[in-house]
Amino acid sequence: MRMQFRFAPWRLCARISPVPIVLDLSTTAHCAAATGVQRVTRQLFAALEEIDAEPVPVVYDPYGKRWRSPDTLEDALLRPAAAESPAGNRREVWSFGQKLNGWMRRGDEPDWPALRGAPLLAPEIFSAGIFTAQADLRQKLGGPAAAIFYDAVALRYPQLAPPATVARTENYLRELATLDSVAAISEASRLDLVEQWARLGVEKRPAATAMPLGVSVPARPAQPQTANQLRLSPLVLSVGSIEGRKNHRALLEAAEMLWREGRNFQLILAGLPRPETAAAALKLAANLQASGRPLQLAGALPDSRLEDLYAKCRFTVYPSLYEGFGLPVAESLARGRPCICGQGGALAEVARGGGCLVVEEPTAEHLAAAMRGLLDDDSLYFRLSGEAGQRRFPSWADYARRLREWLETLPHPGGP
Repeated sequence: MRMQFRFAPWRLCARISPVPIVLDLSTTAHCAAATGVQRVTRQLFAALEEIDAEPVPVVYDPYGKRWRSPDTLEDALLRPAAAESPAGNRREVWSFGQKLNGWMRRGDEPDWPALRGAPLLAPEIFSAGIFTAQADLRQKLGGPAAAIFYDAVALRYPQLAPPATVARTENYLRELATLDSVAAISEASRLDLVEQWARLGVEKRPAATAMPLGVSVPARPAQPQTANQLRLSPLVLSVGSIEGRKNHRALLEAAEMLWREGRNFQLILAGLPRPETAAAALKLAANLQASGRPLQLAGALPDSRLEDLYAKCRFTVYPSLYEGFGLPVAESLARGRPCICGQGGALAEVARGGGCLVVEEPTAEHLAAAMRGLLDDDSLYFRLSGEAGQRRFPSWADYARRLREWLETLPHPGGP
């Protein structure tokens, strides 16, 4: 049986829609986590469908040693609804049935003619094995190949990343340089990529374009808290994976300073823990909880629960040292909630425009001072809330349109 991609060739022939975009979604199709890359991948796929951009999702099957369309289980994980039941780990999972089906259908080849010349886009951070398999896919398609670039934080802060991640990131950047173009998620990310390519001695490099991400906006933005609500125990929220470079230890130390001063507030950390790089922060969190501090490690939360916390919190804190974009900062502002953050990498870009209390360095002392201000000074809180409420961000559909237009400008390998 020959596999058929879910694409109608007559639409291309009739020029009713643009050339389809082939999306390598191999990782997200088997990862139920809702970390940043998975959120971007799912939102982009949905947005490309929304604007009728003819996205064609493909998955590399290591058991069948071939590229194919997603099956039913994989397709479910590629949808934004998957964020309603996020996994508590980042593992890629293949069911026994998927493995068996791959083994049994080795040798099956897809029909490529309808996709000939289509661009290949990698919105995920691909593995070495996937990159090797992409070479065959690129040859069959014959169109340009591009990728979304997030950050090179592992190379900037190697002491805060697992050694394997540091080594893989260097090879990943070299692999990106073999593509036809790269869309970085911010100007800071683009500059970082160019700088790291130079450091690694990569001479032949594709063009890198800065293309800021879209932001999900709730149907009804949260309202600023009233004066009466401000007198109750405030909720402070921090959204993001708990890992070394996210700097949660400094946030926890800052919170403890304020609790010792007698301030009454609850702190919730929402995000997947990564013990191999955040052991010190997790140990401190356990000690604070044991001593009775109002601290909750909520783990991976459904989007609906996150929306509820955004609506209830007084403000958010994003203590990260360096970001390629800083999606939790933008999402906080889009919901009318002020955010305390540093200015490493793209954080300065997303904070520009109001609503953020930016600290020069996200140390415990600086974070504590900023939190003290937003807890004690109602006028500061209302000013930043008003600024946040005025912020406007591109939607995921806006991002998808710009990405599609960019892909259509890329030259085909070997000339026009």
